Amino acid sequence: MGIQHKWTQSEKVIARRAFDRAYEKECMNILNKVKEMLSELKSPKEIWKIEDYLDEERTKVEGKYDYRYSVLIVLFGRLMRDGLIKESDIQGLEQEKIKRIKLISSF
Repeated sequence: MGIQHKWTQSEKVIARRAFDRAYEKECMNILNKVKEMLSELKSPKEIWKIEDYLDEERTKVEGKYDYRYSVLIVLFGRLMRDGLIKESDIQGLEQEKIKRIKLISSF
């Protein structure tokens, strides 16, 4: 799995906060999309498109949000690339971790 990083207690607090905020943002994005889909329904039977969308998004979100320290740097890079976290959300992490997160976010 590449380089294993040690996480200090304060880094764990910062990481959990960034993780939770990104998860909330992602869920709000999904909620907003569902509201938009509801407002655009043209017939009642189209409501099942929303279920399909939610099933797909649940699979993506459950696959993405893995809070294991061994994968957090890669996850944070992905979340940063997707605009779900900013560098300010991870301030306080070791500089090497931030550097790797930013590098991953550039892919």
